Amino acid sequence: MTKMPAMQKGMGASGMLFVLVVVITLGTVLFKLGPCYMSFYTMTSIMKDVAAAPEPIVGGKPAIMRIMESRMMVNNIRGVDAKSFTLKQTGDNTSELTVDYEQREHLFFNIDAVLTFHYTVVVKGR
Repeated sequence: MTKMPAMQKGMGASGMLFVLVVVITLGTVLFKLGPCYMSFYTMTSIMKDVAAAPEPIVGGKPAIMRIMESRMMVNNIRGVDAKSFTLKQTGDNTSELTVDYEQREHLFFNIDAVLTFHYTVVVKGR
């Protein structure tokens, strides 16, 4: 009486290699793109703080941009310049401050990621 060999249970070497490649690829993407998103979320937080200022900002766009640039420098946000911001008058004492920019990040080999960010807040000013 010959016995049939038992069926393999679990994952083989090729399956383990595939899972390892997927995990390393996802980790690399997260490691490369995570700081870009963290900078954007910090930028939105700064914009919300400027918009929630208890007193209106006097001086228009130059004054708002000075505040934004100083807070961006303190929070170490790079790659976003004053050209990325627009200020549009919406009412007598209100304006819309918008940031709109692209950031390119090299992932691996000849693969790059292009991230686009856009955010708008209403700012009180005179």
